[in-house]
Amino acid sequence: MAGVVAASLFVSWAHDDKAAKERLLAGLAFDALSGVRLTRWEDSDLLLGADWHEEILTRLAACDYGLLLVSPKFLASSYIQDTELPRLLGPGRGKAMPVMLKQVPLEGSFDLRGLAARQIFTDAGGRAFTQTAGPNRERFVMDLAGQIRRRVLADAA
Repeated sequence: MAGVVAASLFVSWAHDDKAAKERLLAGLAFDALSGVRLTRWEDSDLLLGADWHEEILTRLAACDYGLLLVSPKFLASSYIQDTELPRLLGPGRGKAMPVMLKQVPLEGSFDLRGLAARQIFTDAGGRAFTQTAGPNRERFVMDLAGQIRRRVLADAA
């Protein structure tokens, strides 16, 4: 496909947030985005019997972007802190796309694990995905998809 930018997303999320993660990802119509072809991988895609840690490390090393689904449980996860975030935010990476899945205070009462200097996606009112409903939730997902597309195209230019 001429003129199409391909990119891969590594989805980083806390397992306690599974229901919210699934609702968000189900709404992201990556196949409908113009000018980009996105593939995503998350640890739910691990095959039976796979060495899960090695597979995660391989996927982290190969991904173009990390889609970080931020929540209190995400920030509290030692695996995310020790394994995923250093590889997604560390030197030479910087292609993290943090999304406020569940509300986290941004005024300094939470350790944002290196995300404090990053633009974290929220809705226009500063709300997390789980704080939206109905048309506002649909708008959140559509706006997020548009921002992901915009970022991928800007980086490719």
